[in-house]
Amino acid sequence: MPTRLSFICHARTEAQRLGRFALDEAADPKGLLLAAELSARLKKPVRILCAPETRTLQTAQALGGEIEIVPALGDYDIGDWQGQRLSDLQQSMPQALANWISNPDAAPHGGESIQALCLRVSAWLDEFREEGHFAVVTHPFVIRAAILHALAASTASFNLIDVEPLAVVDLRFNERWRLRV
Repeated sequence: MPTRLSFICHARTEAQRLGRFALDEAADPKGLLLAAELSARLKKPVRILCAPETRTLQTAQALGGEIEIVPALGDYDIGDWQGQRLSDLQQSMPQALANWISNPDAAPHGGESIQALCLRVSAWLDEFREEGHFAVVTHPFVIRAAILHALAASTASFNLIDVEPLAVVDLRFNERWRLRV
C-alpha cells in the first residue's frame, strides 16, 4: 500500500486576516468549525501528523483522531519579522523584503531562508516511509515546500504557490512523490 499524505493548512488566523507574519496564535473559531466539517470529507487517516504551533494543534483537534506532533512540520522561522505586517515591512525595509522575496537563500530577517525551509521539509518527506493515509496539519509555507519537493521544482517557484486556510493538498508516495489534485 502506498503512502498518502493529505496536507491540510491550519484554519485562518488573525495574522492572515491582517496580512502579517504570525505569532504563535490561535486559529479563528469560525475556521475551526469549518475544519470540523472538513474532517467528514477526508477519508479516515491512520493518524494526524501536526506542527507544534497552537493554530495547527487546534485545527488538528477539530479534525478529530490521534495526533502526533512533528517538529519538522513547524512553521517557517521568520525571525525578527514575526508579528510584522507586510505593508509595514514594505515601508520600513523595502530592499530587505524584496531581497527575501526574490532570493530563496536570503534570510535578512534573522530567521530561516526559504531554501533552508525547503531542505527541512524535503528531508522529512524523504525519511517518511510509513504506509497508509495520514493527515498532515501544518502551515502554508511548509505545504509550499512539500509541493516543490514532490514536483522536483526549484525554490525559485516558491512564491508562485498560494495556500489558503484549510486547503488540502495530497501527496502520494509509490517509489516517488506525486502531487494529486
